[in-house]
Amino acid sequence: MLARLSAASGNFLGDTALVENLETTKKTATEIEIKVKEAKVTEQKINEAREHYRPGANRASLLYFILDDLNKIHPMYQFSLKAFNVVFAKSIERAIPSENVRTFKCFFKY
Repeated sequence: MLARLSAASGNFLGDTALVENLETTKKTATEIEIKVKEAKVTEQKINEAREHYRPGANRASLLYFILDDLNKIHPMYQFSLKAFNVVFAKSIERAIPSENVRTFKCFFKY
């Protein structure tokens, strides 16, 4: 398209294929601009929703590393992933529900 534009001399409006291609490109650019704006709004909503889950993720990681360090007290306290899942699922069941975050069903098998 750029080659045809640079090669066009005088009035390029007579080249219908070039004009149609320019119109299609303009339409595509407008659609992309709208989608970029929508993507920015969606990204902001995702970031806000993600922040609601951050405190729970911090507590879950703290729980994991506490259980992981138990073997430093005594080797008997080594745990398996299954044991962690049991502790994690019970902590979710006992937690006070937050009004900011939608509840979800725990899918751990224990």
